[in-house]
Amino acid sequence: MTGRARGQYTAFVSARWRALALGSLAAFLLLSLAAAHGPLPGDVAIRAAAKASLGPAVVGVLHFVNMGGTWIVLLPATGLLFALSRHARKRWWLWCLALASAPLVENAWKALVARRRPEGTAYGFPSGHATAAAVFVVIALYLTARARMGTGARAGLGALVIVGLGIGVGTARVALDAHWASDVLGGWLLGGACGALAAWWDAGREPAPVPARPLGRSASHAERLEGRTAD
Repeated sequence: MTGRARGQYTAFVSARWRALALGSLAAFLLLSLAAAHGPLPGDVAIRAAAKASLGPAVVGVLHFVNMGGTWIVLLPATGLLFALSRHARKRWWLWCLALASAPLVENAWKALVARRRPEGTAYGFPSGHATAAAVFVVIALYLTARARMGTGARAGLGALVIVGLGIGVGTARVALDAHWASDVLGGWLLGGACGALAAWWDAGREPAPVPARPLGRSASHAERLEGRTAD
């Protein structure tokens, strides 16, 4: 890949993360305006359906899945991400800043929107578990996309974090009657925006990873150097 082509591809990758960050942020702000007036259409029906369809065994599993939105799971998961990704270690402070700032924004936003949870008097929009899980999922997906691995492995890891931490945690929060479904959606949008902002900043300052070479072609000295700098 030539220097010019690399620059164009890097700009393209950066633009994708910028679109995700700004789009998620805009959607979160719009949802916040609606949530300030109470539960949204569908919140009550989703809550009722979840309570009617879940048995004790499923609820027990969801209590376990629910921990995916806490530091009990996210802290060791972040450590594992740093251990496996050279690029994560290179700008460790950026990912830690995103992971730490998202919950701070979420807590302040709860007081601003002031919408109560389905049970109790505590404020619930956006969901803190969903926010924390979402920011980790987005960062993990970004770093996985930069890793030198096969498409199948990348897709498998992506599906694992999306389903296990993203969808799983969000579903658990609704099923356990801790949040309205729109609380969870707000958490996903806020966490996604925080993670995408960090990815956007990083993508604009790093060359794009070198594409895989055609089968049978040996690497040139320049390609080997590019491969080292891309990780």
